[in-house]
Amino acid sequence: MTADDRCWRCDAPGARALVCPRCEAPQPLDPAADYFALLGLPRRLVIDAEDLERRYHAAARSVHPDRHQTAGARAQALALAASAALNRAYRTLRDPVARGRYWLELHGHPLAGAGNGVLPALAALVFDVQEKLAELRASGAAAGALRTEVEAARDEIGGRLDGLANALARRYAEWDAAAAAATPEALEELRRRLAEMAYLDTLHADVAAALGG
Repeated sequence: MTADDRCWRCDAPGARALVCPRCEAPQPLDPAADYFALLGLPRRLVIDAEDLERRYHAAARSVHPDRHQTAGARAQALALAASAALNRAYRTLRDPVARGRYWLELHGHPLAGAGNGVLPALAALVFDVQEKLAELRASGAAAGALRTEVEAARDEIGGRLDGLANALARRYAEWDAAAAAATPEALEELRRRLAEMAYLDTLHADVAAALGG
């Protein structure tokens, strides 16, 4: 057992946890722990939302800065670091899209490297919507009929996003069941699906802004 496995305050073993099992002092975060490990979850794409919620709140209570405000400077600093890390982990894992992006990062396939051009499957929709938006901005308040077309486009994009989210959830379950979520094929498919959703989400926001909310 190394010094890193023992509590910095009372020297008890088992200090790889967020807090010492003996004296409850907050411990330095394990640099090897990912967001799943931080919350005691198996590394899977499908997560039980209620279980995640319970784990997060229990862990957050144990390292809440208020709980350690009289424990000295080191304990306070460690509590703040652990609390911030837990918040990041929870925000990421509770959102299926953010979870997918994080999954790609964990496996060395960040979405940021997927390219910035219009995806072929979306090209016709994107160009049509962008053309309508340009006309709407040029026409101003007089574009009643055109505004209706843009609203219909907004609803179509929203429907596509909902469909893609449902399909993504099904693929998560299939990949987990087959223990195939980290294969090159699955990672490439996940990148493609998330890139499509990201592009549509940006387009949806553009349309909403042009319509005034």
